[in-house]
Amino acid sequence: MIVSMFVAASDNDVIGRDGALPWHLPEDLRRFRELTTGHVVVMGRVTHQSIVDRLGHPLPGRTSIVVSTTLADTGDERVRHATSLPAALRLAEGIAAAAGDKEFFVAGGESIYSEALPSVDRIYLTRIHEVIDGDRAMPAGWLDGFELVDAEPGSDPKAGMRYEFLTYRRAPR
Repeated sequence: MIVSMFVAASDNDVIGRDGALPWHLPEDLRRFRELTTGHVVVMGRVTHQSIVDRLGHPLPGRTSIVVSTTLADTGDERVRHATSLPAALRLAEGIAAAAGDKEFFVAGGESIYSEALPSVDRIYLTRIHEVIDGDRAMPAGWLDGFELVDAEPGSDPKAGMRYEFLTYRRAPR
C-alpha cells in the first residue's frame, strides 16, 4: 500500500492560517481533486471542517477518515472517524485494500502531517513561491529522506502567485 501525502506549502513552509489555506489556487484544488478522487483521504478535524465549510459537504467521491478524539461516526459512509493517527492509517489501509486500491492520502493539518511523515512513501507538493504569513507550517527538514521525481511549473496571474507541482518519493533506505 502506498501512503501519499498531499500538501501545499509556501517557500517558508507555511500551510495554514486561521484554520484554512492562506491562498486560493484553483489549479491546486483541481490537482487535489484529480489525485484523490476514488481514494481514501486521512485528515484532522480542523482540515475536515475547513473542507465542509468551503464545499458545504464532505469531499465527494472519496472516503474521508477524520482523526478526532471528540467526533464520532455519524453513519455517513463518506466520513469515518478514528481517535488516533495510527488507527486512522490502519482504517484507511483496510478500506483501500477492500476496494482494490493501492494508495491512500494524508491531507493535513499540521500535526497529522508531522505524525504521518515516517509512514509516507510519496509526497505531492504544491510549492507556492512566496513567503507567506501563517500559523501552521511543516516541520523543519520535512522533505529529508525524499527525492524529487517530477516537477511541473505553474502560475496564477489572478492570484499573482508562482508555484510548482512537485512529486517526491521516499529515497531507498
